[in-house]
Amino acid sequence: MAKSDIKTHIITRASYVLCCLDYIEYALEGHHKKVRYVLGEDTAKALLAVRGTVYNPSGTAQSLTWQSVATHLATLEPDSSVFRRYFSSLRGSFWVAYARLHPESGRLCLLTASDPVGTFPMWLGVGAESNSCLASPNWPSTQLQLQHPHTVTPLRQSCPRISHFWSSDSGLSSSMPDAFYGLHSESPSTEAPINQSAERDSTDVLQFLLLQAVRRCLPEGCEHVGLLFSGGLDSGLLGWLFAGDKLGSRCRCTCYTVGFHMTDKNKKYAYPEDLAAAQSAAAEMKLDWRPHVMDIQEAETLIHDCARVVADFNTVKASVGITMLAACQLAAKDGITIVLSGLGSEEAFAGYCRHARALGAGDEATERDRTLGLAQMWHRDLQRDFAVAALAGVEIRYPFLDGDLLAMALCLPAAPLPPPGVTYREAVAANHGSQQEDLTADGGKGALRAVARRLGTPAIVAERRKRAAQYGSRVYNAVKILSNAASKRQDDGNTFVQANYVMSLPGASHSTLALVFTSGYHSVHAYRLHRSWDGKFACVIPPEFAQDEATTRDNLATARAFAASEGLPILGLPAVRNEEGYDLSSLVAALSAARDEFGIGGVACGHVCNLELWGGLAAACDIAGLRAYAPHWGGTPNSSTMARIVNEDTVLAIKKFPDPTWIGRRISTSGQAEDMLLALQALKGVTATDDFDAGFVDCSFVKCNLLAEPSI
Repeated sequence: MAKSDIKTHIITRASYVLCCLDYIEYALEGHHKKVRYVLGEDTAKALLAVRGTVYNPSGTAQSLTWQSVATHLATLEPDSSVFRRYFSSLRGSFWVAYARLHPESGRLCLLTASDPVGTFPMWLGVGAESNSCLASPNWPSTQLQLQHPHTVTPLRQSCPRISHFWSSDSGLSSSMPDAFYGLHSESPSTEAPINQSAERDSTDVLQFLLLQAVRRCLPEGCEHVGLLFSGGLDSGLLGWLFAGDKLGSRCRCTCYTVGFHMTDKNKKYAYPEDLAAAQSAAAEMKLDWRPHVMDIQEAETLIHDCARVVADFNTVKASVGITMLAACQLAAKDGITIVLSGLGSEEAFAGYCRHARALGAGDEATERDRTLGLAQMWHRDLQRDFAVAALAGVEIRYPFLDGDLLAMALCLPAAPLPPPGVTYREAVAANHGSQQEDLTADGGKGALRAVARRLGTPAIVAERRKRAAQYGSRVYNAVKILSNAASKRQDDGNTFVQANYVMSLPGASHSTLALVFTSGYHSVHAYRLHRSWDGKFACVIPPEFAQDEATTRDNLATARAFAASEGLPILGLPAVRNEEGYDLSSLVAALSAARDEFGIGGVACGHVCNLELWGGLAAACDIAGLRAYAPHWGGTPNSSTMARIVNEDTVLAIKKFPDPTWIGRRISTSGQAEDMLLALQALKGVTATDDFDAGFVDCSFVKCNLLAEPSI
């Protein structure tokens, strides 16, 4: 029998797939019935469990059938790298678990893949002695109610850019990551995503790709979708495409806006901004709009529901999750199964404040910064969205995360430097009325605004400023109120801050982290920040500076003192750095050792603005299958990062500064830190920062209550 003739049993909307020694167990989303399936002569030779939709790249919104995918998989060798290359060649949002008998050993094996952005989470667990492997888009495993005799280890969320291979004789192995727009290659890809790009202006091309991306999110025959609607640029533009039937589709769209409000005698809690803006935008565009105002009782119920299913729970995920869950529940009550989200446009089109720093460094830095942001969405945003949508019984889809649209957006050049004294955002606002053909990444999503204007989107949408979901909806007020109420119930008299409250909820948890210790003070502050979120650390990865024994010795002593104070072990392998950044092979070895020895799920670092350092760590985490966290990344340059640290009873001594008269000075107050930053910017320009990453300044610890020794 030819490989392409292998009969495949295809399962859509799989909740999980469990491969054991001689059988497969699976279930469908929303169903409690577990099915046991045995591959053999009288049944299918392979089983393909899938979620989502796949497309051929470049210029088509017509989906591939999963049967055609299964036919092609039957021709491939059962190898994780081959599997990854095939699915990297496709577009779409998908989750795939493929079980078959190995052609050589005859043993059951399992291969997994998901789209490189990670719109569907991939959780993996391996049984004792590698006698079983479980793949699921859901977390945690206890909710799957598995019916098998094996114990599966706690599920670990897999990096979406990696494919995995499992068999009982070889265990679990992984491929190298997908290139992901230059993150895992020597230089970013600058190929035009469609052939017409050379013949049409960039606004037309971007418009074409946006329309294609939205059409790809609409299943064939879909008559009704929901839209998470704030009235801002992203959701407003999507709504406008449905309002005028610009998609050429009969599918209608209902917009959902959720906010929190409660009446109090002091009028402390303002009416949700998103509800007011969405009402005006929906009326002007004549959209079908469903508003909802939740009360504190509903918010409490929703946050408890979110805590059970959202990994690495924190206050931001809680606030956004409450808002999304309420909106998705409204959509589900209307019989809707597909809900669209505008997530991804901020990263793709340079809409965050931190992008301004990269813009001044040129095109490649601008693209890399946005790529790094997109690369972290799988654990920062997408697992949360998938989990809360699944609770409501709907599926979230993201037009702005379409692969072809991202390829075009990430190729946009950096905007030219604005005039002295004018910020990038001010320059963007000044150019809102222009109809420039050469679009740029400008720190204000100017390229997307140009497309919105070309499509005739009302100004109330096209020009609205960015507002985060938790703030525009005022749901963060609900979390604050619930936290204060919990604090009053405390018997020990200790303050119960929001992070304590969120992590006290049943089911809330964080994956264990390792701390990559660099020059010292940013690392300590990143550690403190994660601990304030109730994050747990398992070890410290020490630094090594190639060809600089003195710096290595000093920083290693600081790392050891810090680890001793916190009772954390020092990993035996260092994170080696050279003039270009991290040595990737040694960093991957260190991260992999921390993962295997201490069971970490992620890595935290103190990087603030150096793209090579943060990019190197993110790439190494991808290869090791770990989450990457840089809580200070992209801090605005108009305030001192040192000021945050010395406010926490830390004293620093300057050991590197452009003006040698500053060397040796101590920084013990926020005022002294701000004075130092002003002096630096007078010498190096207003965009200069006091971060070690930036290369202008470095300090040593004189006093720190997180160091075992009083002086280093």
